[in-house]
Amino acid sequence: MYALYKRNNSKGKYMKTTVLYAAIILACFSFSCTGKKEGGSESGSVKKPSYTLRFGHAITDKDIYNIYMEQWAEAVNKATEGALTVEIYPNAQLGSEEDVLEQIRQGANMGWQTDFARLGSYVTGLSVVNAPFFVDSLDEALQLQESATIKKLNDELAQKFGIAHISFDWVQGQRHVFANTAAKSPLEMRGLLIRTAPAPIWVESVKSLGCTPTPLPYGEIYTGIQTKVVDGCELPYNAANNSKIAEVAKYVMETGHIFQLNAMVVSKAWLDKLPEEYRKILIDECNKAGLGASAALAEQTAQSRQAMIDAGITVIGRSQLDIPAFIENSGSAYTALGLSEVRAQVYADIGK
Repeated sequence: MYALYKRNNSKGKYMKTTVLYAAIILACFSFSCTGKKEGGSESGSVKKPSYTLRFGHAITDKDIYNIYMEQWAEAVNKATEGALTVEIYPNAQLGSEEDVLEQIRQGANMGWQTDFARLGSYVTGLSVVNAPFFVDSLDEALQLQESATIKKLNDELAQKFGIAHISFDWVQGQRHVFANTAAKSPLEMRGLLIRTAPAPIWVESVKSLGCTPTPLPYGEIYTGIQTKVVDGCELPYNAANNSKIAEVAKYVMETGHIFQLNAMVVSKAWLDKLPEEYRKILIDECNKAGLGASAALAEQTAQSRQAMIDAGITVIGRSQLDIPAFIENSGSAYTALGLSEVRAQVYADIGK
């Protein structure tokens, strides 16, 4: 090019400019082939696609569940080298549970911590997990994910409603009755107005205890008991202690009527888009974090129980209660919601 420039001196400026433009174009072409761009890297290798899951719940950022969810997010990010990011949103920052579940059904990259009473509004059989005296221990609870019956119900949830349930391992433990009247049997509990959530399985479970279920927002439990709108409530020890129920209730009856498991759900459409290795990491790490949270909650439960005793509440333990009568009465909840056959099938699956 330089020789051509010398022979055509009269056209030097034109040729010089042409050579310069050619050099620039060549450099740009070379960079476009080997340089960094979306989906690529400076070395020319193909960059892994990025996926993001926005996972929400209604509890605070100080709650044990949230702490372990953050650990789950960190583990997933590390295992996928940042290709799959889980963002945790406490305090219902993503919106109400109803709104988020609807977005999940539409395929949004969102997830939510819910319970089986809620999932039972889509697939009735799943509400059996929150039915009274269904399982008695953490070991039994964790066996449920291997139940062929539960797997079939979860498949129905995913296929018909687009909600994929990814983990069973987030366990809150037993729920008990807190009230201002001591009662040791379903007969003695008759007439007690006990706060409950409005989901059918909660209502029927409380009714089976002999009480009158009274729907009331969670945030109004304390004032509801204080103003005698209700006579009491049924909660796990940790939730009751955090809500300062010992200030407004004299007794706790340790019925342990529900061994509460929570459900971690995401959009099936979104989950299906993940590479298989990422799906496995997401689920495995969620289970690991859930087991950690469940163990931490079990330890906290003992502390919460003692804190409520120190605050003046009187404990009526299981040995003082007519547990066989409560268990016999619990059958009415299964009958009312058509869950007796599902219970029998699950029990056969897990050898209970």
